[in-house]
Amino acid sequence: MTETERLLKTSKPYLTVLTDKKNGALNHCYLILSDDDIARRTLCRMAAKVALCPHGGCDNCEVCEKINDGAYVALRINESEKISVDDVTELIEDSYFTGFDGDKKVYVISNLQGMNEKAQNKFLKTLEEPPEDVVFILGASQQTAVLATILSRCKKLYFEGFTAAQIYSVLIDDTEESDDETMRMATRASVCGFGNLTRAEKLYNDSAFVEKFSLLVSVIRDLSSTKKLDEQLSKLKIDKSNLDGYLDITETVFRLMLASKRGAVEKGFEELDGLSGEYDYPTLVNILELILKCKRMSESNCNPQSIADALFIGILEVKYLCRK
Repeated sequence: MTETERLLKTSKPYLTVLTDKKNGALNHCYLILSDDDIARRTLCRMAAKVALCPHGGCDNCEVCEKINDGAYVALRINESEKISVDDVTELIEDSYFTGFDGDKKVYVISNLQGMNEKAQNKFLKTLEEPPEDVVFILGASQQTAVLATILSRCKKLYFEGFTAAQIYSVLIDDTEESDDETMRMATRASVCGFGNLTRAEKLYNDSAFVEKFSLLVSVIRDLSSTKKLDEQLSKLKIDKSNLDGYLDITETVFRLMLASKRGAVEKGFEELDGLSGEYDYPTLVNILELILKCKRMSESNCNPQSIADALFIGILEVKYLCRK
């Protein structure tokens, strides 16, 4: 069992499915909602094991061993980013096939947000009249990506996120060497994950994270007018390869400043000393909204330099409009 699985065994989604299993009241469809890809995928697999294992996911029986080896015929897992109508058609046809071991057949779709509206509508018909002894374990990054008609037929389970200490334990557990620098990186990444293990691991595995963080903070400190914008942005050298990383770090900086406004000051981020005093609460909230907009622009493959300009010019505008 991994450290991530050990932690998720105490989560509400896992315990809900486990309780339903013990009470003989498994729902025909569960929807696990979390924007943490690692947590969501892991929870979906763990819930499937609970549903199939005679003992509720004991990890010791023959069923669990086969599931761990990816060899259990009554379990189908789809973790694709995009799910087409053809994929749904194949799933539906397979779900009515009765030649499988055990008393349940489980289908896992951990990225339901990747199923377009047409495919979701086709899938809906099966959820309305599910085959006997079939359980669907679905996962989605956000509820708004799922049709309301599908939501109404699922038992919705929300994963609220990890604590920074839990994320730290996962990062250190996955590391062969734990020297002072490694632990410092793990500490920073666990805080900057803001409960999201996927985000924290991404930062932790970026060897230039600390350097980028410090450089970005210095740029934000010196950002006083559009006249200096080109000069400041040239220090970051933003391009397609590092844009998403800088957007994540920018979000981290402003979320940390927002946390400090609420009295939750994190140790180990000396670069931020005094910076939050330059921004009031509404400004920080609006800047975080701006960063999310820039992330959507990046997902749409907009020009990296245009996104960087929009971000930092936007920060200046928001700061001016929301000034005290």
